Amino acid sequence: MNKILVVAIFSVLLIAGMYQVKYQTDPWLVQVVTQGELDATTWINENTSPDDKFAADIFGGELIMGMTTRIPIVGGDWANAPDPMQRMADAERIFTTTSSSEAFEICRKYNCTYVFVPLKRQIHAGYGWKDVEVDKFSDTNYFKLVYENQDVRIYRVIY
Repeated sequence: MNKILVVAIFSVLLIAGMYQVKYQTDPWLVQVVTQGELDATTWINENTSPDDKFAADIFGGELIMGMTTRIPIVGGDWANAPDPMQRMADAERIFTTTSSSEAFEICRKYNCTYVFVPLKRQIHAGYGWKDVEVDKFSDTNYFKLVYENQDVRIYRVIY
């Protein structure tokens, strides 16, 4: 009887562990940056200034820097910037807060002129995969939608 109980407990723990591993690895096993995000870089090149700064997660930031040479909060050479840990925390907070004013204040801290908001994937700013709270960017006191496709929205930060 004890052997059956031990096997049952071990089986439950094994299954729970497999689901946790799947949850942690799934975002890494799909294409991280979408085709629509890549397409948005054409708009960025044609409609923004080379000195504009973008709020983006690491993957959006890498895409933006690589395809447009615009500067993100994180991504590209950001790790060489002062206080990279704070940059990661702030970039994550822009996307995870529900507060429009808080997101705006963080954008202002880094002089961001645009926010690159993925619609079909989670963001990763250095502390794990997080869901994007998109609704706050609809607050026209702080943000103006300037570009949209099926995968991404780009908002201008209103100063």
